[in-house]
Amino acid sequence: MINEILGGIAVLMIIRIFLERSRARKLVYLCCLNFAFSALIALYVKYPAGGILAIVYFIFSTITSNAIASSLEKIYELEG
Repeated sequence: MINEILGGIAVLMIIRIFLERSRARKLVYLCCLNFAFSALIALYVKYPAGGILAIVYFIFSTITSNAIASSLEKIYELEG
């Protein structure tokens, strides 16, 4: 049951990412998508390493999202 809900959230976020025009809002949806993926990884991998894998995925995807957001902010500052 929880896997289907998380899968539905992931699909919804993918659709929202493609339909949204604002880059800033796309990052919010991408972050939510990363939450869903890390939860799905933790639920599908039945070994203790699955939790570690989900944590590592979540940390690095968060770092990536923050780097993209920081780069966009610098671009907006230079253009504005």
